[in-house]
Amino acid sequence: MKRFLPLLVFLLVSSLGIGMTTVVYRAEVNAEQKRFEILAVEAIDQLQERLRQHIALLSSTRALFIATNGEVDGKSFQQFVAGLGINDKYAGVQGIGYARFIKTGDEIDAQLDISTNYALGRAVWPETDQEYRTPIVLLEPQDERNKAALGYDMYQDPSRRAAIMRALQTGEAAASKPVELVQEITANKQAGFLVYLPFGRSDAATIVKEDVRGFVYAPFRAGDLHLAAFSGQETPMVAFRTTDNEQHLFTTATFEPQNAIYTVTRELEFAGRVWNIEAHETDAFYNQFPHLSSMILGTLSAVLAFALAVAIMAQQNAIRQANEVKRVVEETLKEKEMMLQEMRHRIKNSIARVLAIARQTEKGAENMEEFSKSFTARLHAMAKSQDLLTRSKWQRADLHALITAELEQVFGDSSEDYQIDGPKVQLNEQATQAIGLVCHELATNALKYGGISEADGKLSVNWQVTGKRKRKMLHLEWQEQSRHADAPTENKGFGTKLIDANIRGELGGTIERKFNDDGLLVKIEFPLNK
Repeated sequence: MKRFLPLLVFLLVSSLGIGMTTVVYRAEVNAEQKRFEILAVEAIDQLQERLRQHIALLSSTRALFIATNGEVDGKSFQQFVAGLGINDKYAGVQGIGYARFIKTGDEIDAQLDISTNYALGRAVWPETDQEYRTPIVLLEPQDERNKAALGYDMYQDPSRRAAIMRALQTGEAAASKPVELVQEITANKQAGFLVYLPFGRSDAATIVKEDVRGFVYAPFRAGDLHLAAFSGQETPMVAFRTTDNEQHLFTTATFEPQNAIYTVTRELEFAGRVWNIEAHETDAFYNQFPHLSSMILGTLSAVLAFALAVAIMAQQNAIRQANEVKRVVEETLKEKEMMLQEMRHRIKNSIARVLAIARQTEKGAENMEEFSKSFTARLHAMAKSQDLLTRSKWQRADLHALITAELEQVFGDSSEDYQIDGPKVQLNEQATQAIGLVCHELATNALKYGGISEADGKLSVNWQVTGKRKRKMLHLEWQEQSRHADAPTENKGFGTKLIDANIRGELGGTIERKFNDDGLLVKIEFPLNK
């Protein structure tokens, strides 16, 4: 479980971070949506306010005609419109004009007005099949666009005629559906519409010429009107499209609803028409770093989760290292204690061996010179065996050479008392140390208790290898034969414990001891590739 603790902490902190980041992100999204809605609604309200101002211009112009009983000449009308400051304050309205309301066939009055007001000889146009006509006789400010519209009969066009009839019936301002203005004389054309306000009216269903003398009206270029209305807002952040009964009025170049996240749709009622305005955000709406708070929180949460996981892993590693140090220290202390005991035991055995060698040498020596020579040779053999054991700690050692060295160390350089037989086997460092110690102990015990040094004493050591590769096993038999052998006691001395510790503990093998009438048999098995 502890192994998975860093992962669990990382997942837990990450989950909490994701949860908090999600909450902050949703709050940011809601705030963005509200901010967008405010921007869009403010722009739409600005457009509606501008339309109201334009209606107020028409109402002011109609008041002029009422005050003068319709006697407004071209110069007076020019001065009046100039005073309104259309070009400076009311962008989007193409001008303010007056159209006579006459019966078809009475066009001469309208032509005389155009000639008098503008010194322009122009007939009423185009041809019509309607009973009435509404030719434009006043239109300011005068420019090439408005000059082109003088004399134009708006009644003959169905779209314009519908708005004129509604104005007659209600007596209020009436807007037309989207049309192309006659002022659009260039290649850069915009959708437009017109607003009519009657001068004199009839409440009856039928039109009476004496009651209606004409219409104060204004032509609008929809594109200029929208851009002027939106200029005071942060319109680069919002894209718009305006339609009138699905007929196009205005669309910003950035309007791409398929890519929109936030949208606003409003209906705007204006002079009897209902405009549908759609809005969505643009790329400029988003900050340079959108959702910065959620990004920072998410990043900090991920970093915190990672840092905590790393800290826990580091703490666990530190604990493991501390435990490992503790284990190594404990093992070192145990090994040191074992080495001290082994050293004491080896020193005692070495002294015993030296004494035994001295006694054996004394029995067979006829004089002091022969004793000294034989005794010195046996001590040199003991030293060579010790050198082999020392080297075996750092490299692989041959089993035959190892056992031979140990036996020579105990019994001297004469091989009459023992026999060694077995295939060539290379032992690793661990096995070399263990088998060297085991053979040393067995040989010492054989010398002390096994009667091997007697005339009838014999020792045979043989082994064989079974299995292959990683399953190789060494089977070693230590056979002592003597009529004077002493049976081993039930109490285990240090030597016996040392043998068991090496075979079972170090090598992971087994050892079996069996004492017969003719001596001791020891069977040892252990894996060679441990």
